[in-house]
Amino acid sequence: MWQFFAMMALVLGGAAYGLWDQNLKLQKNIASQRVAIEQQEAAFKELQVQTKRQNEANTAMQSKNKKIELEMSRYLDIFARHNLTKLATAKPGLIEKRANNATKKVFESIENDSRDVDSLDDGVQLVPETNSTGAGDNNSNETGENRDSTAGVTEGN
Repeated sequence: MWQFFAMMALVLGGAAYGLWDQNLKLQKNIASQRVAIEQQEAAFKELQVQTKRQNEANTAMQSKNKKIELEMSRYLDIFARHNLTKLATAKPGLIEKRANNATKKVFESIENDSRDVDSLDDGVQLVPETNSTGAGDNNSNETGENRDSTAGVTEGN
């Protein structure tokens, strides 16, 4: 009889150990799931903030666009009401002076923008790409001996 109780004690002890081990694994899973949920909640909150900012920026851009469209329609209305060909024929100095001044402003604006863009690449030198095999894809982002590179270029200086 004592053998029966000893066997039962071993079986129950093994079952208790199995349940205890499974409980530890489940507790670890729960902890990792809590961390994942916290990260997802933080990411969701950040997405909500970004969405709110985008909506505000979109609203501001729509408002600016509406103002520009109103200004454009006002100018188009002015041009529709006036016969510029007739006016230029009657008073060439008036139209020519205004057209020249407006063209000058546009060209100056383009020159200023071009100067700003041109100054962005000052000091950057590119080594021309050569393809020694004569075949293959030259559109790689990899840098190597035969690829364009701006790092460490001291040749010709």
